[in-house]
Amino acid sequence: MQRRVFVKLSAYTAAVLTFPLAQGCRSGQMDTTSQPIFFSHLVDAKTIAAAGKAYLAAHPGEKDADKLRTMLLPKGQSSDAGAIGRSLVASIASDFKTGKTVTVNGWVLAITEARQCALYYLLQS
Repeated sequence: MQRRVFVKLSAYTAAVLTFPLAQGCRSGQMDTTSQPIFFSHLVDAKTIAAAGKAYLAAHPGEKDADKLRTMLLPKGQSSDAGAIGRSLVASIASDFKTGKTVTVNGWVLAITEARQCALYYLLQS
């Protein structure tokens, strides 16, 4: 099996298994846009926050939670957590296909995942 196919299938499987549980597990301030689902399967919350902090240090123009939400969600996006999750999964897959990746603290992330980490960090601060 090609690596790309394996990663894609793994990501979709993780999404299918995680999204039904995500709403019940989030804290008061967290929302679907600030939860990098795939990356969170590999690392803990502290690492996600550190990646978000490092991303913001490299991209200081994005250091605003509202601006990040706008960048993560297309205009007219439904407020339904499931629809938002599906949109983010599609965006992450597209980022990897088109090479829109960044290296943050040694991790190669889709730009969407990096922005999710940044939003997570800002909401934790």
